[in-house]
Amino acid sequence: MLKSAPVLSEQLGDIQGMLKSGYGWLKTSRFWLLTVRDGREDQARAWLKELLKPELDLIVSAERVGEAKTKRIDEALAIAFSHAGLVKLGCEDTGAHPFPTPFCSGMGSRLRESLLNDSPRQWRWSDVEGCLDRQAVHILVAQWSLRDATTRMPDPDPEVFQINKVENNPYSFAKRNDDPEERLREPFGFRDGIAQPVILGLRDVDGESDKAARLHAGPLYEDRVVSPGEFILGYRNEYDELTYCPDVERWAQLHPGSRFTLNGSYLAVRQIEQYVNAFKELEDANDVSVCEKMIGRRKNGLPLSWKGNPDDQIPDSTADAFRYQVDDANGFMCPKGSHIRRMNPRDSLGSDVPSGVKASKLHRLLRRGRPYLEETADKDEPRQGIFFIACNADFERQFEFIHQRWMRNFRFGALHHEDDPIVGVPQQPSKTFTIPALPSGREVSLKDLTGTLGGGYFFLPGIKALNFIAESMRPAPRVAGSSAETATVR
Repeated sequence: MLKSAPVLSEQLGDIQGMLKSGYGWLKTSRFWLLTVRDGREDQARAWLKELLKPELDLIVSAERVGEAKTKRIDEALAIAFSHAGLVKLGCEDTGAHPFPTPFCSGMGSRLRESLLNDSPRQWRWSDVEGCLDRQAVHILVAQWSLRDATTRMPDPDPEVFQINKVENNPYSFAKRNDDPEERLREPFGFRDGIAQPVILGLRDVDGESDKAARLHAGPLYEDRVVSPGEFILGYRNEYDELTYCPDVERWAQLHPGSRFTLNGSYLAVRQIEQYVNAFKELEDANDVSVCEKMIGRRKNGLPLSWKGNPDDQIPDSTADAFRYQVDDANGFMCPKGSHIRRMNPRDSLGSDVPSGVKASKLHRLLRRGRPYLEETADKDEPRQGIFFIACNADFERQFEFIHQRWMRNFRFGALHHEDDPIVGVPQQPSKTFTIPALPSGREVSLKDLTGTLGGGYFFLPGIKALNFIAESMRPAPRVAGSSAETATVR
């Protein structure tokens, strides 16, 4: 572990911009899933080096994002690597500071499959090599741009990479119901991206200013503010500890006193297909309010506890300023098993409000995904869903904890027979969702509403580390049984 954290404000030029912003003004997105073909490692590094050229202005830093209001950004990339991808490109961890087990084993491994209650054998892609009929992804490139803009990103060469491109859903940003501006919506029609943590010292510039957000949210604003070490490696987390930084061979020779992973983050990525027709059938068989109870918000983004006009237009910081323990302990407004209550229980899991808020901050995720659309042979029913990206610094304590203990836990919130109504365990024989009410509640029968097409764990490097990867040459093969080799098996 590093002895002390650097000053975050002095490191913004080395932090990839997606940790500061979701690029809400860049309304077109696509995600490139790339596998480096055997013997093409040098060409792959050359392509990465091309992306990093300053004149292309594609790799946007957090510092550059902070200048976006005066120096417009019209295209941005984020580049991340699976563990297999780092090894393929010649970056192997050291025995003294190895990568954590979840990252090394991969989301698509048998071990993580068991822990996450997944079925990756049906996936199209993952971060694990050696699986038939499934792409082993080495490099993830997230690309955001203005609509109809000419991209500066050079396309990857299919002779160098196996390429899978997840394309933008052009209908994800739209004005509806007298919205003052276009707003992001996921394929079921709900506002998305509202409840995001605020990284202490790294404010998001997509929406309101920090001063305005504090004004609108009032004292509940601090519920969202999370220590930087929960998302960025090398900084203090909510335990007031420095987040562990793995290292790779030869890095210390070029950057003494630093670690390869400093200023980076880990990404939990899943390509989630949403069954829009099944959701519409559920709405038609019940009513919109039932589906809003399942999500935990109204379609326009207002919390279910909102006491004003249900068509009010309010700032996102106001829409995120609510708690459960005092105002909705029984889940009469927002059911205990709803999607957003599972993903962020806020204050509800502590013995009192402060302990509940503190506990939730230990498991927050910074979401950077976007809706996608894939044309199929049946033009009337394209595949669509969310390309989910969650930034976190500790897979086990953040993404995997939420997935296991909250989202797919049948006993979450004193329930005893149901998991998340939207992304719970698929193909259950009798899936239900409980809506509590007086004198008695109601159970809604459900079908599967989502499925997973692929997933993986990736490392998002700092910009110095990105340049190191692009320049790095494959080291000499390790001697079997050496400490450097065996240390990665934990």
